[in-house]
Amino acid sequence: MIKDILLINPPAVRNCEPPVGLVKLAGALRAAGAEPHILDGAIEAFQWLGTLPPAEPEDRRALRVRKNRERIWESLSPGSAGVHQRSAYTSFDRYKKQVSDLNYLATSSLDKAKYRITAADLEIEGVSPLRREDLIEAFRNPEASPFFPWFEGRLNEIRSGRGFKAAGISLGYLSQALTGAAIAGYIRRTWPEVKIQLGGGLISSWLRGPGDCSFLNEIADEVIEGPGEEPIVRFCGLEWKGQGAADPGELYDLPYIAPGPILPYSASCGCSWRRCRFCNERWENNPFREESAALVSRQLISLTEKHSPALIHITDSEISLDLMKALIETPPGAPWYSFSRFFKELTDPEFCVRLAASGCMMLCLGLESGDQKVLNHMQKGIRLDMVRIILKNLRAAGIGTYVYIMFGSTAEDRERALRTRDFIVEEREGIGFLNAAVFSMPIMSRELDDLNSSSFYEGDLSLYRDFEHPLGFGRRQVREFLSRDFQSVKEIREILNRTPPVFTSSHAPFFVRTSGT
Repeated sequence: MIKDILLINPPAVRNCEPPVGLVKLAGALRAAGAEPHILDGAIEAFQWLGTLPPAEPEDRRALRVRKNRERIWESLSPGSAGVHQRSAYTSFDRYKKQVSDLNYLATSSLDKAKYRITAADLEIEGVSPLRREDLIEAFRNPEASPFFPWFEGRLNEIRSGRGFKAAGISLGYLSQALTGAAIAGYIRRTWPEVKIQLGGGLISSWLRGPGDCSFLNEIADEVIEGPGEEPIVRFCGLEWKGQGAADPGELYDLPYIAPGPILPYSASCGCSWRRCRFCNERWENNPFREESAALVSRQLISLTEKHSPALIHITDSEISLDLMKALIETPPGAPWYSFSRFFKELTDPEFCVRLAASGCMMLCLGLESGDQKVLNHMQKGIRLDMVRIILKNLRAAGIGTYVYIMFGSTAEDRERALRTRDFIVEEREGIGFLNAAVFSMPIMSRELDDLNSSSFYEGDLSLYRDFEHPLGFGRRQVREFLSRDFQSVKEIREILNRTPPVFTSSHAPFFVRTSGT
């Protein structure tokens, strides 16, 4: 049996709240009698970068932001001090400047010709997490990682202190993959007796995709897909005793980038709808699982009383209608936000008012298109007449909206894209924040059977394919449309300009009152 296990969240991903997946793993391990510890590289490694000297000694901005480093961190991350008067979140213009300076603290520490890093992403020139040979190289030569000095120091510190006999490394995003492989490589070389389990959303997608993932068995002793709570308990040789309490308390001393503690909570995994033609959830055949709404409601109240969060983030692909109703009946005691479908119940103004009274600050809504034929082809299951009513009701109730749209799906041409543009302009009063993306075709989509397609990225682990658009509205035409016909529209530009940079939906709830909603 292994009771000392280290759970690792590699950089670089958004660092404004504890990693909910590892918090859930820790809860299950504690219930089984283990003593897990979470190493959150998302915040720790990013903060470490800001302590390094600038890569270019004559970089005046780098010298300035280092001189003001403590003030920048204090304004964006009050931590245990709570929300204070100098918080950057009291002024959106000041906030944008401080976020820009915070990112420059990190980027100026590295060779900017080779590394592109923000508080939410990492790209390395000439190296790709989509190439298995690059991942294997990162595993075999961990010293090449820009984060090597950080994880070498922290792993040795933890090992000499509390110790660990197993490590669970969670990879949710491509921006974590190379560093995660490097961390695994360092552990394997330095402490070969330590067992390594590899999991997370990205790993699940790769394992369920068409690529050859056998190389992952060199990186870890065990590679898992799907929810990891029970597999990691079994991996440690312990008896499964249930989910346990998913409490992020041990991490709240870290200086997450937020005006106060954000409480992440996962009430379900997978997607209950799973019918959208463009979504990987459908093609990966991920099963949908959810906790009972009553149990979630009780746990949120308990965690809120314990930690007094500034915001609750329900991290599900979409909040269930049952959970919405449970939160209305028994509010958690803190503001909250989540992704949501355009539920029919939201067409009822009174329901929206009660939802706001429960603490709902914002809903993230996947509209995707403002053309009904495109929506029907996507099998979104929504109607634009309902969407108009819902946006109006949410605005009247004081609930912010973060709306997602995308251009370039197979049923869309320029004329239908213009209808989406016009819809956004017409409904701008009900749209607080906006994300406009270029459509990407999942590599396992059956639509590819009828299309001429080619590799989307250089690499053998891509989850998407490029394709010849049947209506001539491909990625190049979409980018031109976004630049010339969409982002140039005054009303749309105003929405885009008030969307928080880098942290986007994670920070948007803190600006709902100034967003126009």
